[in-house]
Amino acid sequence: MNDYLSTPQILERLQVERDALVARVEGIPADLRDRRPGPNRWSIAEVLEHLTRVEIGVTKLLTLRGQDAPPPGSATPDDLNLFTPAIANLIRDRSKRIEAPERVQPVGALSAQAALAHLKTTRAGMLAAFLSANVDALDQLTHPHPAFGPLSLRSWVALAADHEARHAEQIGEIAEQLRAQHS
Repeated sequence: MNDYLSTPQILERLQVERDALVARVEGIPADLRDRRPGPNRWSIAEVLEHLTRVEIGVTKLLTLRGQDAPPPGSATPDDLNLFTPAIANLIRDRSKRIEAPERVQPVGALSAQAALAHLKTTRAGMLAAFLSANVDALDQLTHPHPAFGPLSLRSWVALAADHEARHAEQIGEIAEQLRAQHS
């Protein structure tokens, strides 16, 4: 395992990106947070809902697969496509559109305020599942990512920080578009 994936490093990155996301959202007038900037575009509330859906998925993955020791013959860290700074940069790169799988697309069920509250709950669940997972399962079991192929369970948790940073940037872009439309 590289240092980029150590548990303390992952926990720190998750907290830094969450703090940045919340600060970004709180800096946007509440009346803009639930508006879409255009047809077929997500609102800030929908971006936040998407983030909750992703964290729920990672939590389920950790809960279903991360609690038991991996079977003999499971991958070793050297065999895995580990989450690296290069992958983090790809995720953060907003110049390349990444289509979210349907299961994590927002359905517009939450206001921005409700989605922020829900994010707090989903993060607590993901962290509990991560911190209680079997270390060998985290490092030896994989699950396919639609863009990056099979990633270790630990890599999925690390990915959540950069995924959130990507969408914090998107939220800033949405806010700029909405402000321009209403000025």
